[in-house]
Amino acid sequence: MKNIIEKKSFLKNVYAKYSLLFCLLVPLCFFQFFVYGKSFLVHDGLNEHTAFLAFYGQWLRNIVSNIFHGKFTIPTFSFSLGFGADVVSTLNWFCLGDPLNLVSVFVPKEGSYVLFVVLAIIRLYLMGIAFIVFCRKKTFFNTSVVFGALAYSFCGYAIFVGLRHPYFLNPMIYFPMLCLGIDFILEKKSPFLFIITVFISCACNYYFFYMLSIFVFIYAIVRFFFVDTSDKKINAFVKVFFKTAGFYFIGVALAAFILFPNIYGFFTASRTTEKINVPILYDFNYYANLFFSPSAPPSFGSYGNLGFAAPVLLFLLFLFTQKDSVSKQLKIYLLIGLAFFVVPFLAHVTNGFNYITNRWSFIFAFPVCIAFVHVFPKFCSASKENIKLPIFLVMAHSLIILAVCCIDRNVRQQYFVCYAFSLIFLISTYLLFVKNKNTFLQKFIYFFVFLGIIVNSNVRFSPYGLNYLEKYTNYGSYEKNLKSNTDIEIKKLPDDDFFRYDEEQKFTANNSVIFGTHGTNYYYSISDIHLMQLYEELCLATTNNMRCSSLNRRSALQNLFAVKYFVLPTETEYAPEYMTFVKEFDTYGGRKKLYKLNNSSPFAVPYKNVLYADNNFENLNPIEKQELFLDTAVIYDEKSEDNTDEPELKLNSKILCKNVSFVGNDDVKIEENKITTRKKNTTFEIDFAGDEDSDSKKELYLLFKNFCYTTDSYEQFKPQIRFVSSSGKEESFSFGMTNANDSMGHNRMPCFGLQECKSGKFFVTLENKGVYEFDEISVFALDVSERDENFNSIDSEEISNLAFSENKISLETSLNEKQFVRFSMPYSKGWKIFIDGKETKSYRCDIAFIGTFVDSGSHSVVLKYSTPFLTAGVISSFIGLIALVALCFYLKSRKKENE
Repeated sequence: MKNIIEKKSFLKNVYAKYSLLFCLLVPLCFFQFFVYGKSFLVHDGLNEHTAFLAFYGQWLRNIVSNIFHGKFTIPTFSFSLGFGADVVSTLNWFCLGDPLNLVSVFVPKEGSYVLFVVLAIIRLYLMGIAFIVFCRKKTFFNTSVVFGALAYSFCGYAIFVGLRHPYFLNPMIYFPMLCLGIDFILEKKSPFLFIITVFISCACNYYFFYMLSIFVFIYAIVRFFFVDTSDKKINAFVKVFFKTAGFYFIGVALAAFILFPNIYGFFTASRTTEKINVPILYDFNYYANLFFSPSAPPSFGSYGNLGFAAPVLLFLLFLFTQKDSVSKQLKIYLLIGLAFFVVPFLAHVTNGFNYITNRWSFIFAFPVCIAFVHVFPKFCSASKENIKLPIFLVMAHSLIILAVCCIDRNVRQQYFVCYAFSLIFLISTYLLFVKNKNTFLQKFIYFFVFLGIIVNSNVRFSPYGLNYLEKYTNYGSYEKNLKSNTDIEIKKLPDDDFFRYDEEQKFTANNSVIFGTHGTNYYYSISDIHLMQLYEELCLATTNNMRCSSLNRRSALQNLFAVKYFVLPTETEYAPEYMTFVKEFDTYGGRKKLYKLNNSSPFAVPYKNVLYADNNFENLNPIEKQELFLDTAVIYDEKSEDNTDEPELKLNSKILCKNVSFVGNDDVKIEENKITTRKKNTTFEIDFAGDEDSDSKKELYLLFKNFCYTTDSYEQFKPQIRFVSSSGKEESFSFGMTNANDSMGHNRMPCFGLQECKSGKFFVTLENKGVYEFDEISVFALDVSERDENFNSIDSEEISNLAFSENKISLETSLNEKQFVRFSMPYSKGWKIFIDGKETKSYRCDIAFIGTFVDSGSHSVVLKYSTPFLTAGVISSFIGLIALVALCFYLKSRKKENE
């Protein structure tokens, strides 16, 4: 067997073979999408990835246009991102920083789906190329490199996330290059591959860069003690450590212009507030799924995925019979990786000490596939006795799983085909050894690796396997949504003022990102922590820490967020009485009806009443807080600058707390602050009644305070609520809540809009069997008639000439007395406020908003935005560039001296 070939021949054949086989595998692995009429978009792909890719392309084109027109400004804030957000910290999670996504500058929004798919396939391809480059430098010059690269590119993790979150594939491209860069440093070769890869991977996504750093550090330590031959290993290690750290920080410094703003964005994001409970061990099901996973696609835990082609597991076990230096290193890496799978705390560490997830498992695929390449020639030339134990162990593993498949139908559907295929391979391989068919064995294994990739991929997607295809949207969903949606109708409105629109049951949350409109729906991974605090304190039932899916018919919140139009599905019977019907229209998500608010708030609102958040304010219930915000600016993180008495807490609305009673049944037991359900999807009843002083309709609220599903898992649940009024009118609503392990998401207060509230019933369906605990379940009716009367008396001339431009907002004020002006956008330290050209202090008010004090008389107010820490990042990147250039000259001069 010829293990080593000439370099030119390698370059000519290995890459060509890999490219050809890759092109064959793509349609064979994904053909079911075409058979069943599916697009390559899951919910996240449609809502996030394609939307942000379209936005990013337009953003890049705007920058290029600005440069051509002599404007050297980069728009770093956009009101199309949720309620207004920083572009750099929002987009880095999806596209900004990834060199591949730069091609979006040439692609209009209509082509974003095609670009999304093409880039996902390119990333899969580049994973294998990076793998081959590593193997070439390590002199693994045999055809097994091609199939090792294919096993790497089409491993279970890659197939799982490749189309769901394509940017999750990027670290699988960078990790082989980082490891190769470490080897070059240890071998006293050029450090530039390492520095450049650190720079690209850090700029691409800081989250995965953090994981890469952990495992590259582990790789470097293991490699050092196998490569270094000096007597004084500790001294040598310290020297190499600091030298490598220097190269590492040069790469990080080069990426600082993206990294610094994103680190700030991460620490001011809602996801950093989660309470984490880290167990000592996982439950039994996790370890059982881990045992089942090596040669099958199902996941274990969060993002834990192996799913290698059937022959790979055999080669891993054969590796542990080898005693050469490379085998020893690979065994160490694999055992360390296994420890990260087994111990929850280590998964907790890889996720930045946040919730437990195995997103790091992409790392494990690399040593696994390198092990396959390394031992392949040894395996094919081994004797029957040497391979007998590994074959029998893998065969026993397959037989155990197949036995369970015979008992459990669900297990059978997920694992039977994969391990039946594995068993066929093992038996055939053993027979080839018995008959001394070693020459044919190589091609046989290559064929089964190729076929095993196809089997695993199709089991994952097939309706007869994992049915993962069901999670994907129908073919053409992106294009059809792009042609027919609410945002197109909003842009047609003859309304030049700044406004937002609120929509229930919106088909895609981030359409505003694509069309440049301003909506209340958004869904992305890094959202503002103060908005999350607002949602929590007001118990808004249509939000979580990554999204808002409407303001839930709360007229107070619609005013706070400058909502002017409201969109409902046509089939919804609810007709808001404080709005005027505009029109009906068709969208891809269904027919809609559009209303205009009779009394909408502008973007900037002056307040005569100002309070500083204290215990008295914190003790208010959620409805009292939201109503107070309409009349009074509540300032946070500050104390009153004078000693004047704060105004009395005064509400312009009347809040009625209804008398409630709970009605259980045989399936639901209701005790004090506890609900026990004996089976799934059980329903209990909440009746309410109370004296009313008028027959007018009122906003109806159902409050769940500290309502928790007590379970050891991180399973969420969605109560289904059906309201039936005394006249028989019905409204239905569902919302998500978290279990007792989470720190947020336990307080929800769905609003059913204006309803007849003399009496009525709520039917609450709980989907999970078990125990639910709560502090309070109450019903409130909010009379907004007095609030609406007061709203009509607002002076519209106090704020004028409101104008928006890139990173800038300007307006003029004409006030009779000193007032506090609140702006309908999230508070951020990136905003600086200038009054008549002089910078003034900005305040966080009403939990999530920004505002400032403006004196009486006429004034010019300008708000300017600069991404926090962007300037510091640019300076650091410039310093990193100087350090890189200096290093180039130093290494060049040292090379001349050595010559």
